[in-house]
Amino acid sequence: MFSTGHLLWIGISFALIVGGFIAIRIRRASLDEVLKWCLVVGVASEVVKVFSVTVILPMVTPQISGGELVYEVTGTYTPYMELAHLPLELCSLMILFLALALWSKDKAWRESLLTVMYITGVIGGLMGILLAYITSEFNTVQDYFTSPRVWQYFLYHAMVVTLGLYLGFGRENSISLRSFKSTILCIVVLDLPTFYLNSVFSQPVYAAEKPVGLVYRTNFFSSYVNPLGLVLTEKWQWIAYLCVRMALASVLIALLLWLAGAVGKNRRKG
Repeated sequence: MFSTGHLLWIGISFALIVGGFIAIRIRRASLDEVLKWCLVVGVASEVVKVFSVTVILPMVTPQISGGELVYEVTGTYTPYMELAHLPLELCSLMILFLALALWSKDKAWRESLLTVMYITGVIGGLMGILLAYITSEFNTVQDYFTSPRVWQYFLYHAMVVTLGLYLGFGRENSISLRSFKSTILCIVVLDLPTFYLNSVFSQPVYAAEKPVGLVYRTNFFSSYVNPLGLVLTEKWQWIAYLCVRMALASVLIALLLWLAGAVGKNRRKG
């Protein structure tokens, strides 16, 4: 499951997370400073991603030649980026969250948003590093260190985890289990649209006016396909996966909220 290149980047990412968290604490950076720097890194990362995955393709028109469907090049070319690269994953949405957190003047709403960022940063960022989907695109160790896409992916997720740890454990905050209900609700609200988007962005094949397969799919928030790659062939299996997914997410969120609350309580006592 883990190639040598992936393992190396896991090690680099964790070193950057530890180093970044320590650097923030030593510098005693303010919340706004951390958010601004993370926003800069996030925007730069997204720019690198877009230019890395965008390709120039010819415009074509379908033609029937010799009884077969062929595509004739029109002579016009256009940039194209696959739908899977749209910034609709939790980690990608962190860029929007950062901007909203910096813009917001409502302290209560801002703290709720920062709590969600803490949860998604730690859980989503760590999952992104450990279960990196881009590993299927690269084969050799050299590939892992010569592709800007790999650097962008792991450095960005390392930043996301560092930010999450800082928000939960590196500052004065009011995060605790009391935030569980609102945090779960926010995650569900963000998750629900993917049940529609993953179908809208997929490309089905029809026979007798009925869908019989897919030639392309998206899987934002892993709401359609589990990150472990387990093959689910029945609807009940998918529903069971969603229930397990929700249960595990609830346990992890509760644990992280409790840990942040415990650390904050000890800090206030000290």
